[in-house]
Amino acid sequence: MNAKLLPSSSFGWFCFGICASASLFKFGSFIPGFYLIAFSVSVLCLSIIFVFPPLFPKRWERRIRSFAIASFVFILFADTGQVSLPRQPKPWFRSILIDTCKQSPLSPLEQRIVIGLVTGSTKEIPKYFKEIAKESGILHLFAASGLHLGIFIGSIQFFGNLIFAKRRWISILLSLALGWYYLYLLNFPVSFVRAYCFAFFTLLSSIFYRKIAVSDLLIISSAGIAFYLFSDFLSIGFLLSFGAVFGIFYLKPCLDQILMPNSHSFIKENFTLTIVCSLCSFPVLVNYFHSYSFGGIWINFCLVPLAGILLPCIYMTIFIRSILPDQLEGFVSDWIWTPTSYFLSLFLQFFQFLSTRGRGFQFWEEFTDSFVLYSLILIFFTWSVYRYNLHQKTIVKWILSILLISFFPLVYFYPHSGNLPVFIQKGKGYFSITIRDQFFLYGNCSTYKRLELPNTKDKIQTILFESESCLQTVLRLKKKHGIQNTIWYDKLTSPFQPVLEKDGIQIQSALPLGHTITSELSLLRFDGNPKEIQSLLRSLHEIKRKNTKENWKGILVLDFPPWKKKEAKEWITYQKLLGISNAWEIFIVEDHFEIPLLHNLTNPNLL
Repeated sequence: MNAKLLPSSSFGWFCFGICASASLFKFGSFIPGFYLIAFSVSVLCLSIIFVFPPLFPKRWERRIRSFAIASFVFILFADTGQVSLPRQPKPWFRSILIDTCKQSPLSPLEQRIVIGLVTGSTKEIPKYFKEIAKESGILHLFAASGLHLGIFIGSIQFFGNLIFAKRRWISILLSLALGWYYLYLLNFPVSFVRAYCFAFFTLLSSIFYRKIAVSDLLIISSAGIAFYLFSDFLSIGFLLSFGAVFGIFYLKPCLDQILMPNSHSFIKENFTLTIVCSLCSFPVLVNYFHSYSFGGIWINFCLVPLAGILLPCIYMTIFIRSILPDQLEGFVSDWIWTPTSYFLSLFLQFFQFLSTRGRGFQFWEEFTDSFVLYSLILIFFTWSVYRYNLHQKTIVKWILSILLISFFPLVYFYPHSGNLPVFIQKGKGYFSITIRDQFFLYGNCSTYKRLELPNTKDKIQTILFESESCLQTVLRLKKKHGIQNTIWYDKLTSPFQPVLEKDGIQIQSALPLGHTITSELSLLRFDGNPKEIQSLLRSLHEIKRKNTKENWKGILVLDFPPWKKKEAKEWITYQKLLGISNAWEIFIVEDHFEIPLLHNLTNPNLL
């Protein structure tokens, strides 16, 4: 039966009322007196429905009554004051998992990836690996998602059906019980909760030989999250998870009918699944992050099936390791981990090969609204084609095929200012960074080296510098290029300030140069002067306190003299002991400053 968007059952309409009320509370909770307004409207609607004669046909009257009662129940009993907090796995479960992995023959990187896959936490994997996974579009493999729970319950179902061949309801109840326990261990992440609701209702209905409509399945699951986990309702994780499932339920059947309708091969199924999930996650990712990994489509096509083999191996290995007597641990430990080690190394090799060949990562500063609108129109057009059996018409089939095939290439090659124009110049004791129309000059200027402004697309309007030795250079550049704004971050309060201000040089002394490179980035330089350590630490703390954005990033560049390079490396090693927050990333200017910094600045979503 072609999928409908509205629920089919009375309970589905009840849950639809909860979802609608929760959505209103999400968008209207900042309005003063919103709760009183919602309560009054809900009571008024209930009074009209139950007191006055029926205003609608009997079928719709029952649905509207369920909808109104659900809204009233949500307003009275739902906890809409929940605070959204990161959901981390149970500490004791994570500790056991870490100890188990440490006793395995896996490398440290492989151990962290195994922990990240099992716990569904991206914090477990190395930062550089996480950034590449982001740009490759496979970070969802290292986050608690429906894929993990589906593989977990599916694995239990497979072995349960072999053991209880004539009583499969036992394997169903066992898989649901263990799935709930896994959900509890991971502390109820929203995507896991959604997947468990799907598995619960689907498997439970199979026991009673009933089917549940996909619209009811989506709405009932959404209502459960809205009522019990209101802080996660309509979050990014929620939208991505339900968006992907919407594509699988509502768009994939249409693609299956258009693309080789008589074929049921694995390659075709995997291809259509990847396309619909990529399309339905596109508007959420572009709207929130202004970026998208186009290479992630083919990378997911290759790696998701491999992850479907790797995850059961990991689950089985950890289970066998947990029930294995300590006396046998030293003899069979390497053998137990052999399948996991093999498939994990294969996964990493494929990932490295695919990610280096083309991640297709794009970042937009503009035009994202039109991309989101275009993708939403294409999604609902594809659904309507299947809903009303229009895919049987040749012209409609060709139009939809062309739109789907051309969507991602057109968006990828659309003219845009994808990368910020960043120019880095580096020398002995100084470096400069040019972003858009601002020229940041760090360190000292040598009288023997004539510094020039880089050739940029946009004319440089502002020069910002920190050393008095650069005054002559800045005044020359100001006169030569007609620079309008010049700002000197003077730490020592120069006696020439009145004269300099007459020449159009603004003086700043409250915070150091680079405390605001962009709204999401701060960049400071430190030359190793021991007299300025306390001042630097205060500045780092103050800048971190003032920047409350979730995606804010701080970078501290150590530009120490050659005889202090060992001390510079110690700053990175003992960052926490120095009292420097983890929000600050420390670079040594000679070792690995330019490429990582350029990478961060041209991909702001990674900050």
